[in-house]
Amino acid sequence: MQLIPSTDLTEYLQLPAEVRRDVDLWTTRLCGLTPPIQRSLAQVAAGAGVSVQTARRKYDALRHRGWRGLINLAKCPGADRSHLSPEFIEYWKSLCQSNGRKCRPAYREFLRQFRAGHLIPGIEPGTPRHTLPTGYTYANLIRHKPTRFELAAARIGRGTAADLRPKVFTTRVGLQVGQRYIFDDMWHDFLVVALGQRKPARLLQLHAHDLYSACQFTRGLKPRLEDPESGKSVGLNEDEMVFLVTHVLAEYGYHYDGCVLMVEHGTAAISEALEQQLYDLTAGRVTVDRSGIQGASAFAGQYLGRGKGNFRFKSSLESLGNLIHNETANLLAFPGQTGSNSRTNLPEELHGRQRHADALACALAALPAAVATQLRLPFLEVNQAKMLVDEIMERINRRTDHALEGWVEAGLTTCDFEVPGVGLIPSAKFLALPPERRAAVQALASPAPRRLSPREVFEAGRSALVTLRPEHTAALLKDKHGREVVVGHDHLITFEDAALCPSPLRYLAHTLAPGDKYLAAVNPWSLETLHLFDARGAWVGCVRAWQTISHTDTEALHRQMGRAAQIERDLLRPVAARGAALTRARLDDARHNATVLKTVRREDLKQTVSESDAAADARALFLSSTL
Repeated sequence: MQLIPSTDLTEYLQLPAEVRRDVDLWTTRLCGLTPPIQRSLAQVAAGAGVSVQTARRKYDALRHRGWRGLINLAKCPGADRSHLSPEFIEYWKSLCQSNGRKCRPAYREFLRQFRAGHLIPGIEPGTPRHTLPTGYTYANLIRHKPTRFELAAARIGRGTAADLRPKVFTTRVGLQVGQRYIFDDMWHDFLVVALGQRKPARLLQLHAHDLYSACQFTRGLKPRLEDPESGKSVGLNEDEMVFLVTHVLAEYGYHYDGCVLMVEHGTAAISEALEQQLYDLTAGRVTVDRSGIQGASAFAGQYLGRGKGNFRFKSSLESLGNLIHNETANLLAFPGQTGSNSRTNLPEELHGRQRHADALACALAALPAAVATQLRLPFLEVNQAKMLVDEIMERINRRTDHALEGWVEAGLTTCDFEVPGVGLIPSAKFLALPPERRAAVQALASPAPRRLSPREVFEAGRSALVTLRPEHTAALLKDKHGREVVVGHDHLITFEDAALCPSPLRYLAHTLAPGDKYLAAVNPWSLETLHLFDARGAWVGCVRAWQTISHTDTEALHRQMGRAAQIERDLLRPVAARGAALTRARLDDARHNATVLKTVRREDLKQTVSESDAAADARALFLSSTL
């Protein structure tokens, strides 16, 4: 007899430690037996403290089944006591897989086939069919059902089964700001109202997220309004994705060593034409990476599933989206909550709130404007909602109590200083102190290490990014113009568009001639710049926004007044140049008159004065006699 063969070592080591000790002990006892066997077994039984029958049973099991016969199945959770054949187990798994919901109906199908005398793999043809053999109960067979991965792949598809396979884990360590941008869209879970629309609508968002800093640094928001002509709701479209990508690369920039735009195949998608254009404009530094399409069949004969994107491609953004939904779920700040799933958690009060909004909309049409503006609506006005979302998003970007992946490993930490009686001094402010004050503070302060916020990391790396030049931006927007604008006599281009901004938009055009007309292209996500094209579609240039300043922002007012004074000087410069000839003529006249007057003698000047006085007296005498 042999001890444990090397080929069985893996199976042996998978046994519980107590079971292995029993196997080792009985193998050692029984492998050294000498004839007569029965006498030797009696000696083994006496030494082990068991009966001779038990020793004989162990000996026979070792002879017929090897070391496996010595396994105490009672001490092996999950051990197969029925010795089901591999052929039957595979047959049983196929029955389970063929049912789209449960395994119990598969067991009933097995019983029907067994009792009907069907040929079943792994069961001998002569096996009596009036009673089940040992080990074929449902409680035992369910232990041999397919794995959760196999059942999910067969019943639902590979996309769902992917949750049950090993994932590919990535880290931000080694990245830099601007090397990976993730674009995505989301629907906010509350309703808003827009001017000119009677029905409340969901607020839609399209945003950009820097993977390294985890900062959602820009976004565009719009309500899902109803088209008055077709009656259909209008959401985000391909043009708005073009606007967002253009805004990101023109206002924030991309990393010089390369930037990958990570997009999906849905709303936040980049067309192949735009991808090629970005590649050409940036000399190959900006490329696009798309998520894979899921929906392939799990086995031959299974129909293909509907193609859909892989949400794990942007898992960091999905977790941030959940945080945004949680922060905007405040019932007081964001009334009109819709819930995350209308089938399961739609608030019941939303129905009554919408009816109340409809009644107010009817009243607004009949009320004077001064009275209508004083009514409080049961939903946020869309521009107010945009400001609140921006405020909450900035609060999230500036959080430091987070556990973002790879943050500490990437060195994204800092150390503030807690000074008794003063409070917390940020590290940047501490480092800006003069050396002597810094030493004094350090002697009193206690270090307070913390993680950097996503905004701090993004702003620190933003200075190294390269932005698109104005002509590059114009190339991306050249097909988006169509609004005719006129340069006013105040050297401003002014127009109104409620879809872009509730207030008039003004752009400084002091370098252009008043009265000139252009076709304008404005990026709705970046209203700071207006690109101008002539009637033939040729790019003329771009003008910057002329900001409206709040009365309370004194510093901004001073800057704007200084800018206005500089523009006035620029406008006066050609006037002064054209008036130079008149100025020179007047100077020549003055010099000539001065020369002539120098030649007049003093006696002639006195005589002229006397003659003038006599003439004046004569006129006075004539007038008095006439009267």
